[in-house]
Amino acid sequence: MECPYCGSSRIIISNGEYVCAECGSVVGPVLYAPLQKAQIDVRIKRISLKILLFKLNEETIKDANIKINLKEKIKKYIEELHKDLGAPGYVLAEAIAVLDLINKRRIQGKNPRVVAATIFYLIANKHGLSYDKDLVAKRLGISKLSIRDTATYLRKLCKELR
Repeated sequence: MECPYCGSSRIIISNGEYVCAECGSVVGPVLYAPLQKAQIDVRIKRISLKILLFKLNEETIKDANIKINLKEKIKKYIEELHKDLGAPGYVLAEAIAVLDLINKRRIQGKNPRVVAATIFYLIANKHGLSYDKDLVAKRLGISKLSIRDTATYLRKLCKELR
């Protein structure tokens, strides 16, 4: 192939076009034979999709059958905080006792980590221990502002319980 403008035979392919290396003129587009896509039977696609959905549903059903009680989750997070922060045993015992007093419906829909952190924080402050909201919140991966808001609610709730 020759460049029609300068007559050079140094033609290169750049961005899907033939370009003269000497003068930089575009000689023309590179034409490729069309690629034939492999024809996958629609039935095979549907069957593989059904198998995938079945596997996903199977895992979801297994997870749904293992229901963990809300209070059990909160208790687990309180124990985790107790262990991570090295709090005295009486803080753990009192926090679990407070959790047992609270009606499940009063904390339904609240994040269990926030409820656990708030109960732990309130009990620790009651005993004069220096665990600030930020430290407790970082341990459970929540915001210290959510502890503040929930603490207001739980203080009011605990006054009603007395």
